Amino acid sequence: MVEQLVKSTRSGWRFLALGAAVSTACAALLLLRRQRSVARELDAYEEWWRRRDHIRANGDHNPQLFV
Repeated sequence: MVEQLVKSTRSGWRFLALGAAVSTACAALLLLRRQRSVARELDAYEEWWRRRDHIRANGDHNPQLFV
């Protein structure tokens, strides 16, 4: 049996650290994007709700708003 000397290199750790940093950055960007989309959806709902109240206050009776 021939034994081989295995040397650990620093370059292997560099690529591992780089991959971990890139994946962490991607995960953070995805979370930020999801939070922004949820915030936009809430703003659209809030706008609809205020417009509904304004129409009701003016006496316009749209049957779709009185569900």
